[in-house]
Amino acid sequence: MAEPPDENRARGGRLVAATIQRSPLGDAVTQDLDMLARDYVRLWDVSAPAGTADRVYAPDVVDHNPLPGQGPGLDGIKQLVAIYHAVFPDLSVSTDDVVSSDDRVAVRWTATGTHQGDQLGVPPTGKQVRLTGIDILRIQDGRVVERWGETNGLEMMQQITSA
Repeated sequence: MAEPPDENRARGGRLVAATIQRSPLGDAVTQDLDMLARDYVRLWDVSAPAGTADRVYAPDVVDHNPLPGQGPGLDGIKQLVAIYHAVFPDLSVSTDDVVSSDDRVAVRWTATGTHQGDQLGVPPTGKQVRLTGIDILRIQDGRVVERWGETNGLEMMQQITSA
């Protein structure tokens, strides 16, 4: 039986056929989503220009994975960024991958910083920490309106609590 030509197929762990579909929004919109995703990651870096959060997020953004004590909307995001900058005053974040489709963008990122503030009850250790994560963003009118995120927080806590 012949396989349809428009499906992705793998044999023996190797991709032997694939169809690449262009975004129905067009290449220019895809590039805009890519830049927005990079600005989203840059926001968490301590060197981010003032006003980045207001440019990246809609005021009523919904964070589907808020941290304990995080407020709602854009104010909650700004609160969270400020907390991380206080705990890791040299926080540096890089964009590892950006994948977009329609109104969604997936971003894989890596953050590093020196633990200089209380982190979930752990006093400052001065240790260099590395944290990785993946966020999925829904974009509307050029801003993030929803965020789903997964970070390797356990790995971070193990780094700051290990001897």
